[in-house]
Amino acid sequence: MSRPHVLIVGASGVFGSRLARLLAGRKAFRVTLAGRAPHKAASLQSELRSIDPDGDYHTAMLDRDGVTAQELRALDCQVVVDCSGPFQLMGANLIEAAIGAPCHYVDLADSRSFVAGIGRFDAASRKAGVSVIAGASSSPCLSNAVLDHLVGDWMSIDTIDCVIVPGNQTPKGKSVISGILSWVGQPVRLFCEGEWQARAGWSGARTIAIDGVSPRRAMLAEVPDLDIIPARFSPRVRAGFDAGMELPVLNALIGLAGLAVRLGLVKSARAFLALGNLIANALDRFGSQQGGMLVEVVGLDRSGKPACATWQLKASDGHGPYVPIGPAAALIEHLVLSKQVASGAGSAAGRVALEAILPWYASLSIQTRQDVASAGPALFAGLLGDTFGDMPEVTQRLHRGWPAVIGKGSATVEPATTLPARVLARIFGLPATTGDLPLEVVIESRDGLEHWTRRFGAHRMRSVMRAQGDLLVERFGPVSIAMRLVGTADGLDMRPVEGWLVGIPLPRFLLPSVVARETVANGRHVFEVDIGLPLIGRLVAYRGTLDV
Repeated sequence: MSRPHVLIVGASGVFGSRLARLLAGRKAFRVTLAGRAPHKAASLQSELRSIDPDGDYHTAMLDRDGVTAQELRALDCQVVVDCSGPFQLMGANLIEAAIGAPCHYVDLADSRSFVAGIGRFDAASRKAGVSVIAGASSSPCLSNAVLDHLVGDWMSIDTIDCVIVPGNQTPKGKSVISGILSWVGQPVRLFCEGEWQARAGWSGARTIAIDGVSPRRAMLAEVPDLDIIPARFSPRVRAGFDAGMELPVLNALIGLAGLAVRLGLVKSARAFLALGNLIANALDRFGSQQGGMLVEVVGLDRSGKPACATWQLKASDGHGPYVPIGPAAALIEHLVLSKQVASGAGSAAGRVALEAILPWYASLSIQTRQDVASAGPALFAGLLGDTFGDMPEVTQRLHRGWPAVIGKGSATVEPATTLPARVLARIFGLPATTGDLPLEVVIESRDGLEHWTRRFGAHRMRSVMRAQGDLLVERFGPVSIAMRLVGTADGLDMRPVEGWLVGIPLPRFLLPSVVARETVANGRHVFEVDIGLPLIGRLVAYRGTLDV
């Protein structure tokens, strides 16, 4: 029986060559290495034959933008795999040729718009009896396989966060750099704080810790998962995907390219592609060959208990580029060996199980682990101690910590009246609209902090709370206020003790005046907040009710 035939387009590139090696290692496939310059794959062809002396490995000249169905039919392949990229700039020619041949089509696309648009080939691919699958890569194929494995039976999900941080010494193809620069600084639509928002690509830096990998900084990345994860898992609060370089200088330079986009100096950061390639190549001897991937989910597990599930991947010895290849290899294996392959077009999310992907990493320096932790102590409960249980049940529910709290109600807002107060209120992100407004409050606990988002109509007011000794510290922009919590039988009081401006202690006569009182009426949470400054006057006051 002849081996199934796989045609790899872009076979001499970073990802195509590694896919060929993985397939050769299985000694179960016939592989043709295709590209515009097939002579570049000659050494790879020899390598594959040394891995599998009995295998059938050939090269072919093929231009993905000009190939015809007749050419693919003549090659007699069952699957054509596009490993070339960048998919942000790719047309539909290869897909149409595959459908016309007909043969299955798979790609490693990480372009959000490209993967989202693959469904337009559904009718044609069904008629031809073939599968057209986009995104057989880290996102969305591997990430969704991990999520299906971790939380397939959970009752509800609050937040999902995915991160990829490659090692600097791993190969970086020109198409990868081009893909990143295509969305840096551009508006990126994502689901966060319980609603769809737009934020700049490569913004929102945070530090990522993966076992065995040095701490990395990661920023918002535009990937297919930003659409697919909310649709498949319905998180209540957030579905994020971040990425970052190992070297801080590269993160900073990419950030500067994004700033140029946001300032309107260039339409796209791809204007810096040549310079970016030059810098990346000049710095590729620094850093390490260690990279990683992290998937973290918070919600209610199958028994209804708050839980946090994490899955980590560590890639060493420069094997990071094999991480997105594992899902592609597993999907190819499924297409050519399974007797039940559904025709049609769509993303690779949910197509293969994690258990089918991991064996492809067995011979590589790639390790994975997963953990599930129960909810830690809530911030307010930890500060109040035994008195937390004396407060009304509604007040306790608002400050419960995990899972996330989402409350809806209404508020009457009295904004700042003096010019200095209005300026400061704007800096601190305080609402400036007068009158009765609908209110939604989203409280998310993570990393020992509580992230509060209050939506007064269209205005978002954000703050972050943390414990400092026996005090609660709340930060609004550059200002932080430490308050003592006093739990009572009818609610909660917060009394200011000290404050800081950009980390500098404020003298007592400049300490903001804060009235923060929570009570309960008719089973609803009732709040009253008034914030002011000496000599400046009121910055904002708001009061109202909230259903929790």
